[in-house]
Formats: sequence, structure tokens, C-alpha cells
Amino acid sequence: MHIFALHGFTGRGCDFHAIADFIGGAWHCPDLPGHGPNPLLDCSPEASIKFIEDEISRCIYPSTKSLKILLGYSMGARAAMQHVFTNHAAWDALVLVSPQPGIEDNFELLARQESDAVLEEKIMRDGVPKFIEFWQQKALIQSQKKIPPEWRTVMQAAREEHTKKGLAMSLRQFGQGRCPNLWPRLKDLKLPTLLITGEQDTQYTKIAQDFASKVCLGYESGKFQRAIIKGAGHAPHLEFPEMTAKIIKDFIININ
Repeated sequence: MHIFALHGFTGRGCDFHAIADFIGGAWHCPDLPGHGPNPLLDCSPEASIKFIEDEISRCIYPSTKSLKILLGYSMGARAAMQHVFTNHAAWDALVLVSPQPGIEDNFELLARQESDAVLEEKIMRDGVPKFIEFWQQKALIQSQKKIPPEWRTVMQAAREEHTKKGLAMSLRQFGQGRCPNLWPRLKDLKLPTLLITGEQDTQYTKIAQDFASKVCLGYESGKFQRAIIKGAGHAPHLEFPEMTAKIIKDFIININ
């Protein structure tokens, strides 16, 4: 089993180490464009899809008979969905943690572009450590305080290796306000798919409910599943990795 995992905004590929230990298999968890100490600065949706394709060709032998699973969290889920709609044949299953398929309302879209531009300016002005501190105070991110302290310390150190230019470009080119609206395409999603959200993240749990209503009609039994992690917020795979891992393993067993 190969699992290709994509992290969220300000995250790193190494964020998946804890859950990978519980699930097993061969994992590849790259730093997405704009992230890490030596980031790719073209973070556009097109460049992100090409980045994923290049990483796949580098780490997963195309003809392997092993199960190939694409996993994405938040921003990484956006990248995962975009790649699936470009090349669904590359994968046997899709796991999305706290996904957002896009912004449908034009006024909301413009507002998001403006708010991301403000954040971009803040990154460039304040630098990475101060921005990370600010970002982690957001209500959506605060639940990550549930991550065990020893692991959160490792993650924090990895985040401080980002560059301000990289994070700013990620927001400018791959923020929610700049990515394609995939809601109209969800009806065409036939890949076995698991959606995971945290119980306390009511916003993204509602999005997952709406997501399911777009795709579950016509699905074979067990091909599309939703799971809500009790007590978790926006990052259930980080906050409760063992519980999230069990749900993913059960899903994989059912589709295998």
C-alpha cells in the first residue's frame, strides 16, 4: 500500500509521521509548493498539479499492483481534489481531511481574496515566526493544542523553517480565493472516497455533509464514506491520530 499525503497551509510533510506509524504502508509526504526551507515559488493550481505528478513519478512506480491512496488535509485536500479530477486513474482511493471544494459565491470569493492579501502582507512584514504565532491563534487552528506536546514541539520547529516569500506565494496563488471551484465537478467523482472532519469543526463538517450530498447518489455501497472524529477540531489526524488511523484502515480494508 502506497499513501501519498499532502499537508495543510503552514504545515510540512513530516506532520503525517504520527498517523503513518498507526496505519503502516509506504508513505510519501512532500512539502507542497511554497512550504519548507527551499520552497518552489510557483504555487498556482497548475504548478501544484504538476508538482504532484512529478513526485508520483519519482516515488511510486506506476505499474505497481499495490493500492495507491491519495490523502489530503485542508489545503492539501484542495490539491488532492484538483489532481484527482486531472488524473483519477492514478489512484485507487481518496481520503480527504477537512476539505473545502471551493467558494461558489462571487462576493465571498472576492472577500477571501482580499483577506488572503492582508495575510500575505502580514507574512512579508512580520516574518515567519510571528506569523505562525498569529496563525495558530485563529479559532480554526487552536484545536491543534490537543496534539501531544512532544509532537507539537517537533511540528512547530519544522514550521519555523518556512520562508516568508514561500508562504506569501502559497496564499497569493493557492489560497481558497484563487483555486478553482470544484463543487460542480463532485458529481463526477467515482473514486472510493473517505471524508473526515472533527466534531468541533462545525464549519467543515457542514461542508463535508454538502460534499456527500453531491456525490453519494449512484455510489456503490461502501465506496463513499464520511467520518466525524469525536472531540477533534480542524486537524483530527493530528489531534487524534490513532482514532483517525483506525477509520482510514477500516476504509481501506472495505475497498481492497
